Amino acid sequence: MENKLREVLVILEKLNSKANIVTKDDFIEQYDNLNDFKLLSKSLDELLVESNTVNLNDGNQVEEMVFELHRILTTFEWHFTEIRDLNIKIIKEYKDKISKN
Repeated sequence: MENKLREVLVILEKLNSKANIVTKDDFIEQYDNLNDFKLLSKSLDELLVESNTVNLNDGNQVEEMVFELHRILTTFEWHFTEIRDLNIKIIKEYKDKISKN
């Protein structure tokens, strides 16, 4: 998924190079965020493996696992939202910007 998000950023950056809608710093931040995304994916993989050893009769263990799953999922959501926001900025302005050039 990280590679696909990187491809999305490359496409958005290419479009942006024609219209100058989003700052270079915004793209740099998103590429940096992809490194965090990769680590988050690894954390999810580890949690999924660990979930096989959780004692389902131990409410504390289950709660800890589910809270960690929630943290990971909401952080994934944040990453997607950040890239979506760049996409929306480009959607809103691209057509007008290129027609003026």
